[in-house]
This record gives sequence, C-alpha cells and structure tokens, in this order.
Amino acid sequence: MKIYNIIKPILFLLPPEKAQVVADFLLKQTILPNIIKSSTKFESELLNTNFAGINFPNPIGLAAGWDKNCTLLSHLESFGFGYITGGTITKNPRSGNNSPRMVRLKKDNALINSLGFPGYGLDKVLKILSNTPAPKNNVKRILSISGETIYDINECHKSLERFASAIEINISSPNTEGLRIFQTKEKLKELILEINKGRKKPLFIKIPPYEALNKDSNHKNILDLIKICIDQNVEAITVANTRPVKNRNLAVGKGGLSGAPLLKNTIAMVQEISKMYGHHININACGGASNGEEAFQLLESGASSVQIYTSIIYQGPGVVKKIKRELVRKIVDSS
Repeated sequence: MKIYNIIKPILFLLPPEKAQVVADFLLKQTILPNIIKSSTKFESELLNTNFAGINFPNPIGLAAGWDKNCTLLSHLESFGFGYITGGTITKNPRSGNNSPRMVRLKKDNALINSLGFPGYGLDKVLKILSNTPAPKNNVKRILSISGETIYDINECHKSLERFASAIEINISSPNTEGLRIFQTKEKLKELILEINKGRKKPLFIKIPPYEALNKDSNHKNILDLIKICIDQNVEAITVANTRPVKNRNLAVGKGGLSGAPLLKNTIAMVQEISKMYGHHININACGGASNGEEAFQLLESGASSVQIYTSIIYQGPGVVKKIKRELVRKIVDSS
C-alpha cells in the first residue's frame, strides 16, 4: 500500500507507543479507512473458512493488542481481515507497566512489548461497544479478555460475550505476573468450568509459547493445558503468545517478543499440537507470519486461522491483501 510507504518513515521517527497513537488518530479522524478499504479489497471463495462453528470470509485475523479498548473496530475492519480481535480487556482499568514499554527490532521485523494490559476497564469498554456499529462484509469480532482472578475474567466474559462471535481468554501474557496461576492444570480447569456455566458462544484460550524444537521445560505443561481445554469443550486455542525475553531498553527489563523471529517455532508448535490434538480442537496460529507463503505453511501445518499484528507495523494495512492473494495462489498451485 503506497500511502503507508509515505507514512511509515514519519511514524518510525516516533517511539512505538506514540506512533501507535498517531496511527490510531489517523484511522479515526481521516478518510484513511475508506482509502484502505478501496485499495486492499480482495476476497476469494477459496479463502472462506469455518472453524469453532463460525464462518469467516478468510482465515487471516488481527491478533489482540492493537485495539485494546475497542475504539477502532469499525476502522480496522477496512483492512480486509476475516476477523478482528479487540482487547485485551480487563475488569478494572489498568495503567500497565512503566514506560518505555515497547521497542522495535527493525533488522528483525520484530517488536518487544512490556505493556501489561493498559486499558479503560470493562465498564467503559461496554459503553464503547454499545455504540459501535455492527461489522460489515461478514467480518467477525473476537474479544480478548484477561484477569488475575476467575471472578474478574468471568465478569468480563458474561458482559462481553453478546458483542462478539467468540471470546478469547489470554492466560499467557508474559508481562502480567498474576496470569501464571492459570498456567496450571487445576486453575485452568477451574476457570473454564466457571466460564462454561453460562457461555453461549465459542471460547478460545491463548496459550504460552514453548520451544517446540528443543522441548523446553514448558513443553509438557502446555500440552497438558491444551488437553484440559479439550476436556472442557473449548473450541480453539491460539498458539501462541509472545516469547518472554530480556531487554534493557524496557523500564521493567523484560517483555514479549513478537514478529518474524517467532515463525519457525510457531510452525513447529502448530505441527506438534495438530498431530496430537488437531481432531479435537481448532488452532489459531499467532507468531511471525508476514506473507502468503508463511500463512500457507501454518495452515498446512494444521492451523485453522493465522493471526497477525507485527507485520502490519512493518508493512502497513496492505499486508492483509498481500497475504490473501499469495495464499490463493498457493492454494491453486497445490490443488
């Protein structure tokens, strides 16, 4: 998308969070969404997909994190995604971690963030969603929620489910210490059991990453968590959250890595999880994809959808159209 080639150098002169504020302002205050929609329009019946009981126009989704407070859903839907993930939303307002809390790794097409779920909180997001127009062109909305107690997460779920096609529960952000309690089989089961008492729509669980090629210490535990999800009738898992790394340029000294460096391990995780559990649960692949070839690899490995975020920062909204066109080419060539 040519317009992004003009805007990107200006945005990259700013710290990442300030650049995000400017980008969001442009999306809300200008005709940019209409320009994006007209220049990125591309759909094909070959991309129509169904998973977790939901029909999507294509399998490319926006990962949680861009639109934390759900103020941009209608604008982001102009990018051509099959679904948008809004949030992550927590019950109470949060300021997040101290700044600086996001850095670019330009040579790697990657980001590291230590945001810690900054957001308006449930009550204000509910007001925003109540005044947000319904999605168009069959684009679906997923809402990401999280919290450090079962009560808080369940309150978010009960209040927000009516606004979404599905709810994704984030139990795996490396920037929020309290979430780790749900990375034990007992606590995750307890959480899902409580959610299941009243839920009416599909549920996704966003899991932590593990080193699939080296079989690190998280390996068995995360596979056990997936088995809990299956046993409790969760429809899909998102594989996976950002990778915990240290970085002295962040105020807290550590954060979550996203972008191109994750791709190889994401493919390996999807392959292993699909081989073990693919007949029982759907997989949203999240981590590293930036073109149609990579999306195709993830789908061929067993994913039902591919979520992106960091590739938009580096390539702009046009990356969604590029991925879809290249994906159609790969599907045709392989048939």
